[in-house]
Amino acid sequence: MKGRYKYILFFLTFLSLSSFGQTQEAEEPEFYIQDSIYTIRNAIKVDPVQIIFGDYRLYFEHILSGRYSVEVGVGFTRRNYASGWFDYELDNLGSNVDIQTGPSVSLAFRRYFQDYEELGGTYLSVGANYRRYKKEFGVIDTAGVLTDYSYTDDRQELSVIFNIGYQALPLTSNIFADFYTGPAIRFKNYDIVRTTSINDPLAYTVENLNEVVFGWELGVRIGFGF
Repeated sequence: MKGRYKYILFFLTFLSLSSFGQTQEAEEPEFYIQDSIYTIRNAIKVDPVQIIFGDYRLYFEHILSGRYSVEVGVGFTRRNYASGWFDYELDNLGSNVDIQTGPSVSLAFRRYFQDYEELGGTYLSVGANYRRYKKEFGVIDTAGVLTDYSYTDDRQELSVIFNIGYQALPLTSNIFADFYTGPAIRFKNYDIVRTTSINDPLAYTVENLNEVVFGWELGVRIGFGF
């Protein structure tokens, strides 16, 4: 009889230890918890701030490893509403101004501070972008009639950019915001149309400007991750 009790006690002890081990395993937290509904390893983004500068670019970011990613941007330029803020501009809104479409491309590499296996958090990036603005100025005579004379204003810009930013991934959505700012080195190659009299075709000149200047990048991109 005592032998039976010994085996029963041993059996109950074994069950208790097994249940305790399973409880501990279930309560043990995972090492990594994702920030969003789906793991964000790719993202498509737009930058509404750059529309002010006539730059319509679509961005694609892809994770390379836990901390590193590459971002490619492809788009086009149209009317630069900020034209004249930083450089000479003859006219930007007149009926005699023909805004032409130009290319806009970029490439950047990012290093995130956190190893999340997702495209989220604080990051540093280095990259370059190229954009070209082109427009035709038609000469108007004193009666306000467009003549056959025109001059091309052509501005090309290559920038090397160093940004710090924060890509905020929400917990309940894969739509996010990407805030960034940082210095830039700009290589300008401008053909600038100037005139002393808008009604005189002989008063127009095209000045070539080649210079390197320092600038500053600031913006926010709205993206969708998957």
